Amino acid sequence: MNDIAPLLFALGTASMLLSLKMSSAARSMRLRYGLPDGDALYSDLSGSGKILRSERYGLTGKPDYIIREGRHVIPVEVKSTEAEEPYRSHQLQLAAYCLIMEDICRRDVPYGYLVYGNRRYRIEINDDLRAEVLRALDGMRRTLRKGHAHRNHSQKARCARCSFRTGCKQAL
Repeated sequence: MNDIAPLLFALGTASMLLSLKMSSAARSMRLRYGLPDGDALYSDLSGSGKILRSERYGLTGKPDYIIREGRHVIPVEVKSTEAEEPYRSHQLQLAAYCLIMEDICRRDVPYGYLVYGNRRYRIEINDDLRAEVLRALDGMRRTLRKGHAHRNHSQKARCARCSFRTGCKQAL
C-alpha cells in the first residue's frame, strides 16, 4: 500500500495541475474573444466542432460557441473584424444558428452574441428576424434549383477571404 501512495499523490497532483491549466485556458479564451459568462457547451473556433442540423428548417451550421446562460442555450459567433454596429449578414447568420438550436433543444433561443474585435453585441432574436432568415433561406433554395448563383458584391477583400474562392468562376 505504501508503494501506491506516492503514485496516487503524483496522479492527483497532475490531475489538479491539468485542471488548473484548462481552467486558465478557458478564462484566457473568454477574455480574448470577449465571450460572456456561462457554461461552454460547444466550441468550433478550432474547426473541430460537429455540424449541427435542423431537420425542421433544413439548416446546418457550426457556430463558434454555444453557451448556457441560465436556462437558455445561446450561440456565439466570433468575427475577426471590428464593427461599430453589427453587420446585417452576421445577424442573419446568428439567427440561423438560433433556429438550429431551437429545433435541436426544442426551446426558444431568445438571443445570441456577435463578438467583434472591438466589442460584443447581444442580438435579440424576434419573429421579424426569424422570418427574414427563412425568406433568405427560401431565396437561396430557389437560386440553387435554378442551377446558378452569381456573386453580388465587388469587394476584393471579401472575395479574397471567401471559402468558395478556389472553385468560383466569378472570383475578383
